[in-house]
Amino acid sequence: MLRIRRIFNNNVVLVIDAKGLERILVGRGIAFQKKVGDAVENDAIEKTFVVDSPSVTDRFIQLLEEVPINRLELATLIIKNTEDSLKITFDGNTYIGLADHINYAVNRFRKGETIKNALLLEIKKFYPNEFSAGMQALEKISYYEGIEMNEAEAGFIALHFINGGLNNDTGLTLSTTEILEKIVLIVEDCLAIKLNTDSLNYVRFVTHLKYFIQRVIINEPRKKTFPEMFEQVTIFYPKATDSVKIIKQYLQEKLNCQIYPEEEMYLILHIQRLIK
Repeated sequence: MLRIRRIFNNNVVLVIDAKGLERILVGRGIAFQKKVGDAVENDAIEKTFVVDSPSVTDRFIQLLEEVPINRLELATLIIKNTEDSLKITFDGNTYIGLADHINYAVNRFRKGETIKNALLLEIKKFYPNEFSAGMQALEKISYYEGIEMNEAEAGFIALHFINGGLNNDTGLTLSTTEILEKIVLIVEDCLAIKLNTDSLNYVRFVTHLKYFIQRVIINEPRKKTFPEMFEQVTIFYPKATDSVKIIKQYLQEKLNCQIYPEEEMYLILHIQRLIK
């Protein structure tokens, strides 16, 4: 039996379950004519999130203050549909991030403001399922908000799904973080620079690395290719190439994998952007 511990609004409540765990429940009218201590009917629950820290509750409160209820409901629908299609369960942080993003994106779109997604090609290439879910999310946004967003926005939404999937695997997250930290140190040492972690190029670089590391760890199939541009890139960008040679050796030893020329080329180009 789930009993209400706190009512945020008619559609969101904090409850405690039989094991003493706190959960946030989302559902249209779930708290209508309810008070603290009352039980919640199962058929009123649309989404459940386990509260693993006070910060999750605090972020939900902030979200409820800033995002209209109709967009919270839209985010709930998109999360549920994506969980079904990707066979995954997202946590509260993913829901909060997605709801906040959808609200911001819709408001931005209506003001005529567009943002280029610099990672779109990589997302489409390496995470086609998440990107497809992002395109399906755009269909829902179009139906409920009456606006037509482009696939760049689907890529931004897909990033929430990708990161949400990582949150389900603590071991994968820890392994990825450890390797990323080491590679950043290698780059800074080789180039004798301090990377600007606030720059878009840094975000691009780390995001690309994160996706690559995850693909290797989960043993996702990778094709061995030798692009025509590879030799030219190594000649044009010798400093970046030298640092990638060290990164390649480290990754091959750490992950017991083979780094292919195409993957080297992408890393060289990303590091060259960091140099600029």
